[in-house]
Amino acid sequence: MQATYSNLRSRLMMSLLLIAITLTSTTNSWGNFNTAQLQDSITEASIDSFIAKNQITENYSAAIKEFYASNKHQFVWMQTKGIKQIAKDFITHANKLTPGTIDSSFIGPLTKQSFFQNSAALNIELSLSLAFFKYADTWLSPSSMDPLSVNWLIPKKTISLANQLKNWLSPATKMGFNTGSQNFKLLLENYTSLSRIAALDTGINISPSTIKIKKGDMVPVIRQIKKKLQLLGDFKSTDTTSLFSNTLGIAINKFQERMGLPTSSIIDNNLLKAIGIPIQHYINTIAINLERLRWMPAMMDSNYIVVNIPAYQLLVFDSSKIVFKMPVIVGSESNNTVIFSNRMRYIVFSPYWNVPPSIVKAEILPGMRKNKNYLEQKNMEITIPGDIPTIRQLPGVENSLGLVKFLFPNPYNIYLHDTPGKHLFAKQNRSFSHGCIRLGDARKMAEYLLRNDTSWTTIKIDTAMHQQKEKWVTLKKTIPVFIAYFTSWVDSNGILQFRKDIYDLDEKMERILFKKEEIQL
Repeated sequence: MQATYSNLRSRLMMSLLLIAITLTSTTNSWGNFNTAQLQDSITEASIDSFIAKNQITENYSAAIKEFYASNKHQFVWMQTKGIKQIAKDFITHANKLTPGTIDSSFIGPLTKQSFFQNSAALNIELSLSLAFFKYADTWLSPSSMDPLSVNWLIPKKTISLANQLKNWLSPATKMGFNTGSQNFKLLLENYTSLSRIAALDTGINISPSTIKIKKGDMVPVIRQIKKKLQLLGDFKSTDTTSLFSNTLGIAINKFQERMGLPTSSIIDNNLLKAIGIPIQHYINTIAINLERLRWMPAMMDSNYIVVNIPAYQLLVFDSSKIVFKMPVIVGSESNNTVIFSNRMRYIVFSPYWNVPPSIVKAEILPGMRKNKNYLEQKNMEITIPGDIPTIRQLPGVENSLGLVKFLFPNPYNIYLHDTPGKHLFAKQNRSFSHGCIRLGDARKMAEYLLRNDTSWTTIKIDTAMHQQKEKWVTLKKTIPVFIAYFTSWVDSNGILQFRKDIYDLDEKMERILFKKEEIQL
C-alpha cells in the first residue's frame, strides 16, 4: 500500500486522537470474567480456533503457538483475582508511549471495560498476546525493504516475537520489552512531536537572499526566522519582532550545530536555505533513520565501535555506554565508505601502505612520469615491477596510513587508520578518503584496545608507532565494529541531530519506503 507524506501525517494524527479518547475513557476497572475458566490449560485446539476465528496471519499465529507451547499452555496475563497488573501495564504503555503504532482493531477493545465483561477468559488471554505481538512487530521489525538496495551490508536484524513476550513477562527484567535502542525511542518521540506541529509550518516562506544580516539589524525576514526556530524548538523566546537579538543569535547557533553546519554570527543565503527546509523533510528523515535502526542487530557485546558516516564521527561503547568519541574522515562521494560490520582483530603499528592498483594507475604513475624522484620523495618503493607495478609506502610520519592502522578483515579492504593530514579534521565536511576511515586520535584508539594488556604501556605503544618496520598485534579479545549511516539521531544530551545525506541514500530510501510500501511507524 502506498504511503504519501500526507497520509503518514494523517494516520499519525488520527492515532493520536484515538489514543486521547481511549486514555480518557479507559478506567482502572478492567471488568470481570469467569475465573473458573482459568483452571484449565490453553489447548492447541483452542489456539487454532482463536486463530481461525480472527483470521490471524501466519507470523502472528506462529508466535502465539510458539509462546504457549514453551509456556506449557498456561495463562500468563490473568489470574483468579482478575487481569494481572502486567497486562494493565502493557495496555497503558502501548497507548501512551507509541502513538500511531498500534493496530486499533486489537488494542482498541483492550482499552474498553466492556471487552473484559463480555469476553471469555481464553479470548482475553489470547487477544492480549496477539496485541502484544502486533505491538512488538510494529515497534521492532524492519519493513520488507531489502537493505542491500541502499548499500547497507550490516546483517539485517531478526526478532522472535515469542521471546519478546517472555522478556516482557519476566519479573527479573521488569517489563523487559526490548524496544531496540534507546535512540530508537527518543527518535520516535521526536517524530511524533514534529508531526504534531508540521501543519504550522505552512505559510512560512523564507526566500534566499544575497543580503547579510548582522546582530542589531531590523529586517522583516527575522520574524519568519524566529517563527521557524520556535517551531523547531531552537528559539525558546516568544519574541516575534524583526530585531536580530543576541537571543536569536544563540538559537541560530544551536540550530546550526545540530544540523552539522558551521556556526556564524550573521544570517546569509546559506542559513536562509537551511532554515527554509520544511519540517516535513525532517519528519521523513527521522522515519528513514527509524527504519535503519530496525535493521541494526541486537548488540551481543557490551563493548563495540560505531562509525557514523554522515556525522564524520566514531563512538566507542564500553559496557554499552559511550566512553569517548572522535572525528573521522570518510570516503568521498565517488569513493563511498562501505556500510558493513565485522570484528576488529589486529592492530598494525608503523604500517606499510600497500597502494591500491587504482591509485597507482590514476595518481602514482602520472607522478612518476613527471618527476623521476617521485617515489623517493613519497617514501615509496616498488615491490613487484610491471606495467602497473606493486608499490608500497614505507613506515613513517608521512605514511598515508599514519603511524597505526586497525584491521577488521573484510572483502572491501576498509579499515581504520591514522593520518598525517590532521588539518582536514578542522573542516565541517570530511568526506575525502578513498573509502577507509581516518581517525582523529589513532593513539587513543590503540591505547583503548590494549588497555587490559599490561604489557602494552603508553611508552611501548609510542615506540611501536615510530618503527621502520610494521608490527602486527593480535587482539586478545575481538571487538565488533559497525560502519553505519545515520542522518538523524538523538545525541547523549537529548538533542535531535541531522546531517547531510552525503551519499544520497536517504533519497533512495525515501522513494522505496514512501512510494512502494507503507513504512511502519
